[in-house]
Amino acid sequence: MVDPPQQPRGAGVRSKLPAGIVDAGFASLATFLAGLIAVTLLNDVDRGIYAVFFVAFNLGAILAYQLVYVPAEIVAVGRPEEQRLTIVDDSLRIGRLPALGGSMVILAATASTAPIADAALSIPLTISALIATYLSPTQDHLRRTLHIANRPWHAAYMSIAQFAITTASIGVMWATDTPVAWIPFGSLAIANTLSMAFGRFLIYRDRHGAEAPSRVAFRELSLQGRWLLFQAIIPALAAFATANIITYLASPEAMGYAEAARIVAQPIMVAASGLTSALRPRVMEAAISRDLPISLRVQKLYVGLIVLASLIYIPIVGFNVGWNPILRIVPAAYEIEYLVIAAVASNVVMGTQFLVVNEMMAAHRARALTIVEALATPLRLLAAVSAMAIGAFALPFSQIVNGFNVLVFLLIMYRDLYGLGRKHPASVGRELSRLLR
Repeated sequence: MVDPPQQPRGAGVRSKLPAGIVDAGFASLATFLAGLIAVTLLNDVDRGIYAVFFVAFNLGAILAYQLVYVPAEIVAVGRPEEQRLTIVDDSLRIGRLPALGGSMVILAATASTAPIADAALSIPLTISALIATYLSPTQDHLRRTLHIANRPWHAAYMSIAQFAITTASIGVMWATDTPVAWIPFGSLAIANTLSMAFGRFLIYRDRHGAEAPSRVAFRELSLQGRWLLFQAIIPALAAFATANIITYLASPEAMGYAEAARIVAQPIMVAASGLTSALRPRVMEAAISRDLPISLRVQKLYVGLIVLASLIYIPIVGFNVGWNPILRIVPAAYEIEYLVIAAVASNVVMGTQFLVVNEMMAAHRARALTIVEALATPLRLLAAVSAMAIGAFALPFSQIVNGFNVLVFLLIMYRDLYGLGRKHPASVGRELSRLLR
């Protein structure tokens, strides 16, 4: 394998975008393929049940990632570049038990869907999702650490491997007549296992024998990680509650249609994730040093590219028309007119938060982020109750309501972090700024 030339520290952020997009693109394609099997081969009711398990999968991955891995990545950013990969010695050791604990969240999906799911569906989903949820945060952590260590193409190689293995696993299970319920999470579990092994090899080779400057303990990471965990788990719990609210107040079919639309809209989140992977080390450094010009330049580039991507994407896949290449692949997404457009819009609102949240984390504003999510969540749940009237649209509507509220608070936090607008602050802004410090 011939490595692309590595950029020196401080290289322009645009030079890292291709690797970030490739990394997030192939990682998300793996998840997309697995989800595509579910939304195209499961019936309307079972598709909605799968959607609840998928939300639980995202929720369960949060425990290890936010409690251990994100604080470890922040520690790594503060180290000299040649020592950043050494963080995995401690982070992987510490993260095992939290990852196992997080995977137990899948049992909540099993319990909540028990009245409407039969055993032939729930047992395979439970077992395969437990394994995938245990592995997923660690695989993500290895890729993000490679980005932090200025090895973005090696992170991309991991994602390419994950996509290839997911594709092969789906093909083998399909050819051997494996029941469909085993395939979505089962293929992801296999891919995560093998791509993690590949990532460990790349990290071992890239660190060139470097030793960590100090040993990191669980307590050191968890002191910051507990707030990061609370900050992330609040919206994840809200998403899990929202999925169940829509499933029961509207119908499992409505949740299934919303899940199909979510998958079609996923490329916007892929773009946001890829850009975040490439740009987060730069804004994290800017937050630590309070470098406003760098932060503004990177944030404007990030938000502008997400908005541009959505304006290009909506005319291609937003309508039930002949030129739409997705229509025949995921027809369930178009059972309800304009649902895909609503899903894309919600992804734009949510995606614009990713980079600034990472910036606030690096500035040790995890407690403030937790308060932000706690304040925004009740409105999200109230919006989800609208499922009685608007059905599947309740999912993107609740995400948009939550996203706009969070963005308002993030703007206040950002201005406070960089000392903007302090000469003549409005009384409301001053009080919120003090609360969110």
